[in-house]
Amino acid sequence: MLKQFADLTLEADGRYAQDYELRFLDNYFETKDLRMSAYMKIRDGADEIMEAVKVGKQKRNPEFKDYYVTCKRDMVDLLRYSAAALLFDDMERLRTNMLLWFQTISKAYKFEDDNIDTYDLLLKVISEFLTPEEAKLAIPVFELNCAVLV
Repeated sequence: MLKQFADLTLEADGRYAQDYELRFLDNYFETKDLRMSAYMKIRDGADEIMEAVKVGKQKRNPEFKDYYVTCKRDMVDLLRYSAAALLFDDMERLRTNMLLWFQTISKAYKFEDDNIDTYDLLLKVISEFLTPEEAKLAIPVFELNCAVLV
């Protein structure tokens, strides 16, 4: 939504915006309450979400090399950026500002294999913290994480 606002500001400079140019606001406001609710659940449950991912990784792979201490800050940031993308309906900003940077870090430290489990689990764990309606809005954001980072 923020990118759409910025684009509209440039496109409608010196004139009133047309109805069709404002339609994205109606679409956003229809889901605003669900987005806010999901955002707050992710924000308030961040520690539990992170712990659930860690436990899931250990269950899947008992020989799991625990990078958790090293990566926790980055994972918390990723969760925070993802929640913001959900709240503001702005996946493009998430992709360009966070995910592409994080992809570079993951490749540099050779975490690609670890990312497969991490983001698959994160996708599943998020659904457990949200209502089905909230998850319907959130899952595409976390699928984007998987698409870029796995």
